[in-house]
Amino acid sequence: MSRENDVRTVFLDEAGEEYLGDSSEYVIQPRLFVCFEHEILEFVLSGKQWIGRPSKGQVPDIPITNKYVSRRHGFFETKNGKVTFTAAESTNGTVFRRKKLKPGETVELWDADELIIPTSGDDDGVDVMLVCALVENRINIWRDLRLSARDALTGLPGRNAFRTWYLMNCSYKDEDLCLFILDIDKFKRINDVYGHSAGDKALKVLADQLLVTADNKGYICRWGGDEFTGILLGDASAAKKALDDMRNRLSRIVIDDQFSITVSAGVTPIGRSKDADDVDSLVMRADKALYEAKENGRDCVCVVDQ
Repeated sequence: MSRENDVRTVFLDEAGEEYLGDSSEYVIQPRLFVCFEHEILEFVLSGKQWIGRPSKGQVPDIPITNKYVSRRHGFFETKNGKVTFTAAESTNGTVFRRKKLKPGETVELWDADELIIPTSGDDDGVDVMLVCALVENRINIWRDLRLSARDALTGLPGRNAFRTWYLMNCSYKDEDLCLFILDIDKFKRINDVYGHSAGDKALKVLADQLLVTADNKGYICRWGGDEFTGILLGDASAAKKALDDMRNRLSRIVIDDQFSITVSAGVTPIGRSKDADDVDSLVMRADKALYEAKENGRDCVCVVDQ
């Protein structure tokens, strides 16, 4: 089928939201799926939106925390279901249908069209792929892929998804928020004594308890290995209490009728700290508190000030 025949009517209200209007056709809001480093992020396309790498407190409409993406890489413009992309001056540029776009060049995107931000041929680099989805089936396919790209064991998002979520939801807020990082005490011993299957169960139990702790008011991710990080609402004392309560729940869970787990955690308040828009700096700060918890004998929560 030609692209010209694969057109759907989309009605948007003044705020850019979809509605049925007088049409009986299915209405859908265009989506953009951003794929890099084994993760897939989803964004709603509406109006004019800049895509770029967050830097110095500036968070673009579609942030991508990847060194190959320029601060203002280009912008999408969505109107009446029509999506265009305009390239900006950038180091690596953007490739569309095997052609590198010139700065200022605008292209119209159809369903399933891809934009590629190359990674300069680095051996360990992975191209950033932007996929435009304009129909329900395409969106559902990519949503399924996005879910499968999450951590297979715990179902939690990874660190790139966490960075993006934080930048879009928390970096600009004045309310009390805390970032924590924690890991399982002596996790290697669990794998060595009880087997890796038992270790996997321990990770899953911890992930489930962290989700209970967040209670849909925070955000949890698997940072890597047996390390988890996340955002909790409230000041440092509230975050410490929530994590201490979780430690108490963990102590009553016996895995495979053989062992329980303990965790050590570090917490840092975010507030109006100077690095509130730098996730990695916040994690490093919380990691210092985690190290202190380990030094204090493990199975505890320590807080570091801003």
